[in-house]
Amino acid sequence: MKWEGQSSAEFTCQQGVRQGGILSKDMYKIYVNELLNRLSIAGHGGKIGEINCAAPTCADDVTIISDSPEVLQSLINTAVDYSKMERYLLQPTKSVVLQIDNTSKVKKNKQINDKCSWTMDNDNMPIVESAMHMGILRSAATEETTVEYNISKARRTIYSLMASGLHGENGLDAETSIHLLQTYVLPILVYGLEVILPKVKLVEKLEVLHRKFLKQILSLPTTVANPAVYIISGAIPMEGTIHKRALALYGNICRLPEDSIEKQLANRQLLVKSWESNSWFIAIKKNYCEIQPERSNRYATITSYEIAMEGHCAQNCKLILAQ
Repeated sequence: MKWEGQSSAEFTCQQGVRQGGILSKDMYKIYVNELLNRLSIAGHGGKIGEINCAAPTCADDVTIISDSPEVLQSLINTAVDYSKMERYLLQPTKSVVLQIDNTSKVKKNKQINDKCSWTMDNDNMPIVESAMHMGILRSAATEETTVEYNISKARRTIYSLMASGLHGENGLDAETSIHLLQTYVLPILVYGLEVILPKVKLVEKLEVLHRKFLKQILSLPTTVANPAVYIISGAIPMEGTIHKRALALYGNICRLPEDSIEKQLANRQLLVKSWESNSWFIAIKKNYCEIQPERSNRYATITSYEIAMEGHCAQNCKLILAQ
């Protein structure tokens, strides 16, 4: 262990997994899988159709979803009991309750929910307006909060790189500057947006900032036409970048086993939801139909297997967008 330039004596890790280790994430998934099974077997919590989605999780970032205060408390108790059995501590400052008033059922019971409180091991859990889950700032307006959060982080990142010469005139050459921008700044700017798929106004906000960065590092006047900025830099507009990442994510879902929750959700949403739905999978279907005009019938039934096996998704669509 290092602290203020000093190194401690070597010691063996007796509990937990190595921070930042290659196998740590997979090892922890095996360890925590029993908790996820318990939450799923309970049969309560959030559902899409008949598919249980009560506990979306990545490594130690666990979210419990429910539209009932009582059921939510029951699932929290399950997680607390499991932590005691396995002898690990839950972080009280990071364990919060976020109320999302999107459904009519929740709105109908809003006055009741506002009076509710939830406890974790007899301590009241804080009720917040926004919370971080898997690097995405969730709130009642997740699109806006996430875009603003990403923009703030991207600005701080590019300012920190200015000392390295990423400032345009008298700085690094254009090719190196663009490479740094694409490697360190762009992933932060679009992080998580392939899941959220922000609206046009928010995408335009990202476009304005992206073009500002490009003009700055290429020493271009602010009056240069937008198409010229992308042609000179070879960069892809934000909308295309987000669509590429979304299609790549969808391709990963299509390659999952048939009994996986993500694959079941893909098949269900594509078969059940209408064209006007706000479902993420319907948004992917719309992108697919835009790229393949011959399949632009909004009423056509397109399954996840069909999109994946026809080869129009993932890699082919990414190439088309890049062109």
